[in-house]
Amino acid sequence: MSENFKSVQQEFVNAIKNPDSFETNDADIKRRMDIYQSLFFNNISGFISTGFPVLKSLVSEENWNVLVRAFFIHHESRSPYFSDISKEFVEYLSTSPELPFQLPAFAAELAHYEWLELDISIRKTSHDVLYFNAGEQVTMVSVSPLATLASYTYPVHLIGVDHIPEAPAPEQQFYVVYRNEEQRVEFVHLNPLTAVLLHTIEQHEQGIDIDALGEQLCKQLDHLPEHTVLQGMQQIVSDMLQKGILLPN
Repeated sequence: MSENFKSVQQEFVNAIKNPDSFETNDADIKRRMDIYQSLFFNNISGFISTGFPVLKSLVSEENWNVLVRAFFIHHESRSPYFSDISKEFVEYLSTSPELPFQLPAFAAELAHYEWLELDISIRKTSHDVLYFNAGEQVTMVSVSPLATLASYTYPVHLIGVDHIPEAPAPEQQFYVVYRNEEQRVEFVHLNPLTAVLLHTIEQHEQGIDIDALGEQLCKQLDHLPEHTVLQGMQQIVSDMLQKGILLPN
C-alpha cells in the first residue's frame, strides 16, 4: 500500500469522524461527503442512544450530540463489531474526557450499569446453562455465566430524571445483573454479605462445595458469629439458585 494511498485514506477517515476537518470547493464531492458523514455518525449515535437511555435522558440533546461526536472523533475503538460500540463508549467515559460541558459525576458508573444489562442480554455461553430445579439436592454451586457481579459508588439503579444524586452513597453499592431461565435480564441490589459470597464463588470457575464455601466465608467474616454467617449463606444460596444467579454443579 503506497504512502499516498494511506494518506488519502487517513484524510477520508478524519473527514468522516470530524466534518470540520474537511474542506473542498467541489459541490459534488461535498454533497457525497455529507452523506457519508451523516450515515456514519447517525449509525454510531443510534447505537449509543439505544444502549444508554437513562444517561441520555439526563443530558440535553445538544450536549448529547457533542458527547457522541467527541467519542467518534477521539476514541480509538479496538473492536470492529457494532455490538461492541456500547462497550467502547463506556471505556471512553471512564477516561473522564474533556468536554465543553460537565457530565454528571456518576455518568461513567451509570453507563457501565446500562451496558452491563445489554451485555448480559446478548451474552453467549460455550455450553448449555442448566438451572436449578425445585427440590434438587445441591452440594456444589457456581455463578451462572449469564450473571455478573458489579460495584459502584452511586446507587445506579435509582438514577433517573426524578432522582439525580448529588454525591456518592455512604457505602459501596453492590449488584448482580443476570439473565434468568426465562431469558429476562434482571438485577439484584446486594447487601455486603451477599456480595462477598458471590465474589467468593466467582473465584471457583468449576464450582465450590457448599461446606467449603461456608468455611471460607467464616474466615473472611470472622467479625460475625459463625452461626450467623452459615445461616445467612444457606438463605442466600437458596435464593440465588431459585433466581438463576447460581447454578447447581
